[in-house]
Amino acid sequence: MIKEFIIILLIVAIAVLLLSVRLLFGRKNFIHTHVDGNRAMERRGIGCVKRQDREARVNGGLKIKEHL
Repeated sequence: MIKEFIIILLIVAIAVLLLSVRLLFGRKNFIHTHVDGNRAMERRGIGCVKRQDREARVNGGLKIKEHL
């Protein structure tokens, strides 16, 4: 049982190492996958929902009035 566990652990370690070769040796960063980092979406005027909601609340009639 322990022998199989060590073999599986070794396979997982090799897989993680092979998946991280680009980051370790390529001097590249992680790919930015958020909507704000996508140029095609930016050209179409599509942005982050949170940012659009924040802008609508500040600039539009949806401003939240706080009671102090």
